[in-house]
Amino acid sequence: MIGYQISYNDLAALVAQQSPNWMNRATQRTTHFRQQRRYAEPSPMWSEIKTVYIRLQGGKCAYCERKLEGEVYGKSEYDIEHFRPKGKIKVWSLSPDLRQQGITPTPVPNGTGGYYLLPYHLFNYAVACKPCNSVLKETYFPIAGTYNLSGDDPVALAESEQPYLIYPIGDFDQAPEDLIRFLGASPCPVASEGHDRNRALVTIELFKLDDGIKRKNLFLERIIIIQALFAQLERLANGATGATRDKAIKVIELAQSSQFAHSNCARSFIALYNQDPSQAEQFHDAAVAWLLSTS
Repeated sequence: MIGYQISYNDLAALVAQQSPNWMNRATQRTTHFRQQRRYAEPSPMWSEIKTVYIRLQGGKCAYCERKLEGEVYGKSEYDIEHFRPKGKIKVWSLSPDLRQQGITPTPVPNGTGGYYLLPYHLFNYAVACKPCNSVLKETYFPIAGTYNLSGDDPVALAESEQPYLIYPIGDFDQAPEDLIRFLGASPCPVASEGHDRNRALVTIELFKLDDGIKRKNLFLERIIIIQALFAQLERLANGATGATRDKAIKVIELAQSSQFAHSNCARSFIALYNQDPSQAEQFHDAAVAWLLSTS
């Protein structure tokens, strides 16, 4: 995961450019939900602004950073993800490994409702691939604090609810790269303890970001990037000059771009290589060995 820094006002401006009357209609619908004290409508309208988030995220899934098809032909590849579920929140079963880490999510409230005032809040959206959204996240939302299903401000809710999952869009949550980094093709927590570490562990586990069996293609994409980067970094380290050096620098720059697939993985590997080339080579060799063993 990486973050997409943007203020609410700037995001609202992008939405207004895409669909001039959308914000007014969203406010009207939210007022209706508030009066009814639940979310219910015959026809949602968030798909109208899906392209805003596709562009903001560089055509990538918000969670696994897979690059999907462009906005013209690929809209069906993306789901609009409601970070806080608008409907009933499902109870997420922790793995034994996470339980051993001392992670204890707050029990999900009884009832059938979700965050009924947030279906149209701009800081409750992201676009995600169907495996991440429809298969893995579904309507799970584990937290460490206190649920407030009638809350209408994601910024305030973040402080009181202490979500385990990381929200990548906006200017109020922690940057995902401050919580998750990569060792080779595998994600891991940055922090050694505390809620920051737990958030990383839960996010990695819920989206199966470190599952090389069930998400084999995800690992394969990261490994291809690591292989390409290692070759270019080695060229620079070995004193490449002229066009060879220029091309190597360009490839390394592109891989770190927020528009590029798996840029957190790429940035982590480049940083490791610059700090400890021999260890980076070990992770590169391990990634190649994994590739050969699963081909």
